[in-house]
Amino acid sequence: MARLVLRGRSAEMTHALGTLRRAVRTRHSAVLSVAGPAGIGKTAFVTSVADEARSLGFRAGLSQAGPETRAIPGGALLVALRSGPQPLLDSGDFTELAALYERPIWLIDRIGDVLATSARSAPLLVTIDDVDLTDDLTRLALKLLPARLSALPIVWMLTSRTLSTGVLDETVAAAETAAVARISLGPLSGADIDDLARDRLGEPPTPDVGAALGAAGGSPFWADQIVRGLTANGSRPPETADAEHIGVLVTTRRRLTALTAGATELVRLAAAWGQPLTIADATALLGGPRGWIAESVQEATAGGVLVRNGDAVSFPHTWVRDAVYAEVTPADRRYRHRRCADLLLDRPGEEEQAVRHLRLAETDDAGLTRRLLRTATERIGASPAGAAALARHVWHLVAELSGPAALGPARAATEILGATERHADVVVIVDAVLAADLTGPEAALWWRLAALHALVAAGRWDAAARRIDVLLDDERITGAPRSRLEALRAAAAAGDGPRSALPAIADRADQVLADPAAEVPARRLAATTRATAARRLSRFGDAWRAVAGVAVAPTPASTAERVRALQDIDRLDQAAPLLEAVGAGATADGDFRHLEPSVLLAAARQELDIGHLAAAETRARVLAAQARETLVPAHRIGADVVLAEVALRRGDPFDFATADLPESPVVEWSMGLRIMHATAALRGDDVDGALRLIMPAVSAYQAGYCSSQWSAAFSRPLLAVALRAGNRQLAAAIQQNAELAALHNDRVASWVGVARQAAAVLAGDPDALGAAVDVLRTGPRPLLLADALTDQAELLVTVERQSDAVPLLEEAAGLYARAGAAFEVKRTSVTLTRLGVRRRRDTPASGRAVTGWPALTDTEQLVAGLISAGHTNRSAATELGISPNTINTHLRSVFGKLGVRSRVQLANVVREVSSPA
Repeated sequence: MARLVLRGRSAEMTHALGTLRRAVRTRHSAVLSVAGPAGIGKTAFVTSVADEARSLGFRAGLSQAGPETRAIPGGALLVALRSGPQPLLDSGDFTELAALYERPIWLIDRIGDVLATSARSAPLLVTIDDVDLTDDLTRLALKLLPARLSALPIVWMLTSRTLSTGVLDETVAAAETAAVARISLGPLSGADIDDLARDRLGEPPTPDVGAALGAAGGSPFWADQIVRGLTANGSRPPETADAEHIGVLVTTRRRLTALTAGATELVRLAAAWGQPLTIADATALLGGPRGWIAESVQEATAGGVLVRNGDAVSFPHTWVRDAVYAEVTPADRRYRHRRCADLLLDRPGEEEQAVRHLRLAETDDAGLTRRLLRTATERIGASPAGAAALARHVWHLVAELSGPAALGPARAATEILGATERHADVVVIVDAVLAADLTGPEAALWWRLAALHALVAAGRWDAAARRIDVLLDDERITGAPRSRLEALRAAAAAGDGPRSALPAIADRADQVLADPAAEVPARRLAATTRATAARRLSRFGDAWRAVAGVAVAPTPASTAERVRALQDIDRLDQAAPLLEAVGAGATADGDFRHLEPSVLLAAARQELDIGHLAAAETRARVLAAQARETLVPAHRIGADVVLAEVALRRGDPFDFATADLPESPVVEWSMGLRIMHATAALRGDDVDGALRLIMPAVSAYQAGYCSSQWSAAFSRPLLAVALRAGNRQLAAAIQQNAELAALHNDRVASWVGVARQAAAVLAGDPDALGAAVDVLRTGPRPLLLADALTDQAELLVTVERQSDAVPLLEEAAGLYARAGAAFEVKRTSVTLTRLGVRRRRDTPASGRAVTGWPALTDTEQLVAGLISAGHTNRSAATELGISPNTINTHLRSVFGKLGVRSRVQLANVVREVSSPA
């Protein structure tokens, strides 16, 4: 087996050897301190330094301080002086010291004399590893000898754990004229860990082995433990349960036995907690005084079982935590997990962690069920994901009950899940309750209706229609229940039925909305049905009037519905305050996890519409994470469409597989995603692939099916695919569809503008396209305007009107730049360069203006735009995915280049730059 060699410490080794060489050259002593957390490789490092020192002519001695040396006065120092092939103390000198053993000051003085004599003939290296564990006599010697022997080439190399540097610090402080060099050892890189594994295994680690080594957290000690286990077990990557085979459990047990009871209790609590444990949380859970907790933290970190980061402690890596957890009895684990859950349940936003602990606590008492339902109900608005997690756990607790006792909690959980838009969970619970046959016919109908509302809200109209049709065939269902079923059937048809049926559906919904006696739930459902039908008929004004005319208490779903309706008619300014009211607007603090998915989708679309790509991406990523939980097609595909357009505008790569497209309803939810990926295929010159992606959507539209997810931004990429494919007939059909939307929304600039843009592109008429640009200038969507400007410029170039094209391209590039659309900026800049124009903002740094807006980098312009829009440094940092300190750095540069002294002045400059010339 190959010996594990030093890896990843070349810079530190250079520093250490430089200190040794300087001591030889200057004939002057030095104290070389090496600090780092337990397991970081301090012993291996100083051993390697000692080996190198001998090759440089040093006589070197090394000792490892610990319980054995601490039991002997001066033990750590004396062992160092008597170790190695050429001990610094020969047997005669060592025997002579015995007479002074009861007189420590004289003993230290005599050791100094011996070292001074030796150092006159050869430089010396005295190394004490883990100096924080030395005995009192050694500590005293280290305070006295470096200063006394400072005029001799003696290097004192001392190591200490990061949080236990008291002895190290006092030695350095007492060194006086001796040179001091400090080295801090941090985690190794992944490449260095792989090299370390290769040294022991004799071959490069496989991907599975590499994944196992990832648990080492950059610690060479634990990497060595893992590698030893791999070689001992036939080179197979270990599972967590194999911790004992790789030595982790044995090592952890040994370290635990050295801890006091209080520190051991803290470590076991941290294992149950399962995430970084703050001192405040440890105090609350253990119940002791904060000072006692702090002492336990110090002891556990010094013992190498925990590591500290600020006010929290955690394990060096996962396997140490697993090893500690394995030592806790099952009953003790359950007790600790219940304590953790009780603490977390009192904290909004921590519900999912609380549920994790409750599952491990295996608690199912009735009092807990009531508490969970009460807490979940209270937090539907503030923490919908957390409320949903608590409701799911309630169902988990009662799902196995065989009697009607389960129905009350299950129904409450179902209502909470519906209110938080976890529609898939509602259907699962309903189907389970009905399958258990726990209800009578009337109660069963309530459950069936709950599932139907969830399916309709989730956009699973085909599944809803199948269930509704079965119930409508049951003649025993009459009166109000049948009316509700018929209303739900109309809602499903509005989303999934043929276009020819939509006018009749809209008329029936209008009748309900006009009936003053209609109940609020019926009116709300009718409004949603009417809005969906109107959108599919491209009558977006009717959709707004439908949702605006229902006076109901605002809910996340109703807010999202209103925002979407306003967006479709270009009233983004009216949509903005609705989003602000629920914490999803431009001035939000950047944490959107508390928002319901429908609101997140509306907010992401809003930011995309107004040309804030970074903000759109932030909201869409939170939505994408939630969609993995909600399993609602509208949520997942909506997030994917926004993220895909952001990636296309920036020029970022993104993955796509046709299998990702939802099977049902194919056109409704996949249209936007198909168009985005068709655009990506077109950029890669895969015209046939692009055509295959868009044809299902186009064919369905031609057959009378219009998606309720249609956007004004879709016509241009569809037309681009058709024209690249040379399919003028398809292009004409796309243009006609755009014209139909404009006809029904003749006062909405976006719909009218893109229709005129499509017609002008198809006709190759740059002047007609100019008229489309004029219309889009009156609208609120800068990226639509930039796209039209680019198209008009390209047509002007084809008719040799280059001088007319240049200002259009420059304006488009400015709009793209302010949005953060790097790909579009580059594309327009390339066209300008081809026309003999170089945009100032795209010149190399050496040619960039030094003052004014052109002097700002792309990132500085983004920062300036965000700050002028009202963002704080922290919220701007969240938008751009960088730190607030970086924002502050950019902002100082912006202020200097623009010559402004306040955010108000900055906003005025940005407003002037953004205004059309």
